[in-house]
Amino acid sequence: MMNRVLVAVPGIAVAIAAVWLGGPVLAVALAVIAALAVAEFVGLLSDVGPIRWAAYAGALLTVGLAAVLDIPERGVLVGVGASVMLAAVGGLLVPDRADVTKRVALTAFGAVYIGVPLGLLVALRDLDSGAAAVANILVGTWAFDTFSYFGGRLLGRTPIAPRTSPKKTVEGFVVGLVGGTLSVVVAGIWMDWIAWHESLVLGAVICVVAYAGDLFESLVKRDLGIKDSGRLLGEHGGVLDRFDALFFTAVAGYYATVWLVG
Repeated sequence: MMNRVLVAVPGIAVAIAAVWLGGPVLAVALAVIAALAVAEFVGLLSDVGPIRWAAYAGALLTVGLAAVLDIPERGVLVGVGASVMLAAVGGLLVPDRADVTKRVALTAFGAVYIGVPLGLLVALRDLDSGAAAVANILVGTWAFDTFSYFGGRLLGRTPIAPRTSPKKTVEGFVVGLVGGTLSVVVAGIWMDWIAWHESLVLGAVICVVAYAGDLFESLVKRDLGIKDSGRLLGEHGGVLDRFDALFFTAVAGYYATVWLVG
């Protein structure tokens, strides 16, 4: 637990600073996360052979275009198209055509899976009250993860997805859902741009989607027969282990925020 805290505390401090400053600082921080996540992704699937340069280029383009275009959402959309196109071009260029369709598909998926949520965080930060809106997503994601972890350890009895992640329980999910949602509501008390009932809906969306993101990465790791995606973050595992929920909550949180408060 101490090792986890020693990694988490400075990480949270850096995240708060990057979100508060926004602009190029946030874009660079998210680009670094994207590059590290892609490195783990292509490493995990090295047996299949995703096209590395195309995966890096697609994810980084999505984040970069969101940061430099006047309409960040348009940058994300262009980044998605570029990711698919680059993966296809990469498939045409590889000398070994064995499993080329699978390699192209995994390349495009990796670039979009990592690039889109991080690009949408850039877009969300660009909105009015964007720093607080991004903070809501981070608070909900981290709070859900923390509450579900301790709720599962203390109260967990009933497996919720035994074939995908046997240690995750219904009790842990419920504690995480309640704790994470209330954390977003409490954070919203100091935000005059979002009503408490909107914070309640937003928090619930973030928590449910966070669980889906966590389960998805567990599914991938179980399929690959590994415990962690890497060891870069010590006891937290790899970048994909730490940001798996955020890759889902950034997307859902962006659209839920825009829908709720315009």
